[in-house]
Amino acid sequence: MSSRFFLIFLSPLLLLSASIGLAQSAGDSLTLATEQELQQFLENGQISVEDQEKVYFELFDRFKKDKKIDEWADLAARYFHHPINRQTINEEKLRILKEALPFESSIKDSKIRGNLHLKTGGAWFNLQQFDSAIVAYTDAINSFDPNDSILIADSYFFRGQAEDYRGSMLRAMSDYQQARNIYEALDDTEYVNYVNGGIAILFSRFGIYDESQKIRENLIDFAVKNEIPTDHRVQLYNMAQTYGKQGKKEEQLASLKKAESLLNEEPKDSYLEVMLYLALSNYYGEKGEFELQNSYFELAEEKRKADPRVSDENGAYLIAKSQLLLDQGNFREAREIASRLLEIAKVKENMDHLINAYKLIVESSENLGDFPRAFKASENLMRYKDSIFTVNQAQSFAFYQTRYETEKKEREILKKSVELEETKTASRQRIQLLLGVISVVIILAIMLFLATRLKHLRKQKRLEQEYSQQLLKIQEEERKRISKDLHDGLGQSLLLIKNKVALNQSQNAGEMLDTAISELRAIARSLHPMQLEKLGLAQALEQMLDQIDRETDLFVSSEIEDVTEVLGKEKELQLYRIAQESINNILKHAQADALRLTLRKESNHIFMSIEDNGIGFDFSEKYQDFHSLGLKTLKERTAAIQGTMKVSSEKGSGAKLSFIVNV
Repeated sequence: MSSRFFLIFLSPLLLLSASIGLAQSAGDSLTLATEQELQQFLENGQISVEDQEKVYFELFDRFKKDKKIDEWADLAARYFHHPINRQTINEEKLRILKEALPFESSIKDSKIRGNLHLKTGGAWFNLQQFDSAIVAYTDAINSFDPNDSILIADSYFFRGQAEDYRGSMLRAMSDYQQARNIYEALDDTEYVNYVNGGIAILFSRFGIYDESQKIRENLIDFAVKNEIPTDHRVQLYNMAQTYGKQGKKEEQLASLKKAESLLNEEPKDSYLEVMLYLALSNYYGEKGEFELQNSYFELAEEKRKADPRVSDENGAYLIAKSQLLLDQGNFREAREIASRLLEIAKVKENMDHLINAYKLIVESSENLGDFPRAFKASENLMRYKDSIFTVNQAQSFAFYQTRYETEKKEREILKKSVELEETKTASRQRIQLLLGVISVVIILAIMLFLATRLKHLRKQKRLEQEYSQQLLKIQEEERKRISKDLHDGLGQSLLLIKNKVALNQSQNAGEMLDTAISELRAIARSLHPMQLEKLGLAQALEQMLDQIDRETDLFVSSEIEDVTEVLGKEKELQLYRIAQESINNILKHAQADALRLTLRKESNHIFMSIEDNGIGFDFSEKYQDFHSLGLKTLKERTAAIQGTMKVSSEKGSGAKLSFIVNV
């Protein structure tokens, strides 16, 4: 029996009397019943959900009146699972939870306090308000006692789902891994599988299809072996969605039809049934089999009416309906529905629905002859794909290749190195042979072409000297850049490890050393920070600050604007390195408790500042120290991009470094 749920077994006589008492007169019996009797009404399961709701609200009134805060908060969290169906139920559950939240400081039981935040996050999630859900799940993690490990794992898992839907791939993956580690430690196989299912969806969303399908195949094998039809159906449906993204239509149909064949197995799931019929409707619409498309859509409509979870605003429903109208030639109404889908997807930040909405608007507008709107929607679609999917897909590949395929990549690199060396050897042999032939020709014709050859040799010698000088110059520049990159990048990572060990957290030192080694390899391969290349300056700085925040005791805050495409790549690189060096100096010297980074665009220039609340220094006394490696590097990098640097500091009052770069 799960520790997250409490079952109270009542005697048959008590169950019967409770049911009869409530059935006689709901209003009178509730008013006269004791709190214990009302609690029993909820727990015996013998009364209708409508009568259960009346009991809930009677108890809410009593607990609020008597100021029983723990009981009130616990009941509000339990009401979240109340099965009554109506259109506004999620808003109502959220309202009840929010009524109890202001009194959380009076709640003595950490489990009740954390569960209140956990269910609040669930209510926000059901409303697809993912930012608010993330905040609530974070509050839940901070509210639970360390002994409430299973509930902390739940909070990480659900926050990971919200981050996933919001499009934050790395944060979602981090939360999923945190949750899975706890579930595995507790030997909770069911929830380990839930997390793996979430990771599979995450992989699929960001184009890592092979890994996604491997996870799902394992989950399907587990579901078949343990006779869990619910999980089997869900994984088949998700697998079909991934096949659809890859354009593997035969595999997509096979998965959908297999899932359909399992619909009659208990327990049934009307929500999944609707979603499956909508997916089949879309599939047959794309194949041009319009009778089957319409037939499955009608099945979905029929089932949808019995399940309020699939509302008129449901994204999958709107996609299928717009596609059906489009295929039927009702282009104007199809575009109206696609436009509504677009607005909903923007509010809920659903990436897949946004892309489908843009596609439907493009196709319907083209059929209506509204080519300007079709062009605009197509342009928005491409821009959105470039800004979200392309960047995150590249980011995810870099992340997982580093984390899960290191040995495989090292073998591939070694193999490529051997092949390259063999190619160089063959090239040298061919060059040597060619030079031998040329030498023979020169010897035979030396008397005839002596003057020309001598002139040619002098010119070649001069070119070789110029080439050698230029090569030496480039080599020195590369050495200088490698030195700076190692100082700014690896130096900071190793300093974080040093601080971590100093705080008696050496159990994580191995993982952090792996991070430092990976960063060193990245610098050796390209001498350029990968996150800056793929994400842009703003997100690269945010990732760096997230790492500082996670791995040190510093309170980190930021105010970062997106300055993508405002600066050139070289200026973005130098600003990133300036931020790295400045934060490195704070970690080494400032003895600070907090730091803040600001990045914003002001008229025709970019302003960046890094400030801390550390011990500070007297600039007039420390003028000579300005030529130390750290501050000298900052000065050189700022000058390299024609920027200005300002240092403001007093002893005991922290320090602030400001940088201005013209765009």
